[in-house]
Amino acid sequence: MQIPSNLTSLVDEGLIDEVVRPLMSGKEAVVFLVRSGGELRVAKVYKEAQNRSFKNRAAYTEGRKVRNSRDQRAMDKRSRHGRAQDEAAWRSTEVDMIYRLRDAGVRVPTPYHAIDGVLLMELVTDADGSPAPRLAETSLDRDQATWVYHRLIGEVTRMLCAGVVHGDLSDFNVLMSADGPVIIDFPQSVDAAKNQNAKQLLLRDVDNLHRFLTRFVPEQRRAAYGEEMWELYASGALTPETRLTGRHRVSERRVDTRAVLDLIGDANYDERKRRERQGLSMRGAPKTTPSPAPAPEAPTTEGRTTDPRDRPRQAERPAAHAGNGGGPRPRQHGPGRRPQNAGPDKRPQHAGNAPAQRPPQHPSGQPPVQYEARQRPQRHRPDHRPAQHATAQRPAQHEAPPRPQQ
Repeated sequence: MQIPSNLTSLVDEGLIDEVVRPLMSGKEAVVFLVRSGGELRVAKVYKEAQNRSFKNRAAYTEGRKVRNSRDQRAMDKRSRHGRAQDEAAWRSTEVDMIYRLRDAGVRVPTPYHAIDGVLLMELVTDADGSPAPRLAETSLDRDQATWVYHRLIGEVTRMLCAGVVHGDLSDFNVLMSADGPVIIDFPQSVDAAKNQNAKQLLLRDVDNLHRFLTRFVPEQRRAAYGEEMWELYASGALTPETRLTGRHRVSERRVDTRAVLDLIGDANYDERKRRERQGLSMRGAPKTTPSPAPAPEAPTTEGRTTDPRDRPRQAERPAAHAGNGGGPRPRQHGPGRRPQNAGPDKRPQHAGNAPAQRPPQHPSGQPPVQYEARQRPQRHRPDHRPAQHATAQRPAQHEAPPRPQQ
């Protein structure tokens, strides 16, 4: 068949000898059956971000970090470089998760190469050597379906012990190989310790497995494997050998919110002190009420007097204010000006120096606003002329004097 453009680079480098045929297509990638190293393998080609139909991606990418701080800042700002790095991180997550789960003993396909958005990995086969079908496409009896269900619950337990939650586990992401079910598709997998949605995603995965079981065992009641599994994981008591009972009792203990808020306050206080020592600003920290500024000191009246009758005494002692030990020097006032602290003016009022009358004050303390009456101009339509007054008369025309007769 014609080589797809995404696989051309791998063919040129000799990683792929032949592209046999398309194998399956999903909402985030297209899988091809290829021949590499003398055996059949699969090449998973990831779709571009605008061509994927995966919803609520932000719930899965929470808590994911990259080692390069520059790339992480660009990803947080959603710049062009940040979007490119985010797309690369989304594709590389599956490779990292597969290696992590394989080391934990989970049955996953073995990866070989991951180059240019293409993942080359093991081909999962059935008993006849053909590509293994999906679990949703197989027909099982009651005993086989029950065995597969408990086998997958055990795989989910091992995944959680490794700190991984699949996030999209269902019978469409499980292949039925000759030796049992194999879990695939991990780009949306989350870290159970860093993602706040991990518990919700885990419960949904377990519910999807129970929904698969009810197809063959309709009377099977839902067991609380997900809730029990998460409670053991949160307490640090979950191991791959833990035997789950499917029974879970919801805790009725009241939450001590005051203790949680005290811990948050202590953490904010320590962070504020650390930033103050380094001279950094505290962004996002709760604002503290600043202490009130001290009241200004009242001006001293030493060496001054407010009684106008004592003015001559101030003029008699000018030497007392000489130097720095004589107290404050009295202010000099020009002619016609009164001191700031002088008493009431007792000069006789004459017509020339009578104070102007102040306008009456408004009850609110503000002077009343005076508005001038404005007459609205009369407007006329452009197609009509103003009508003339009926009593208007034409001015009298000048008459020439009569000529004298000869």
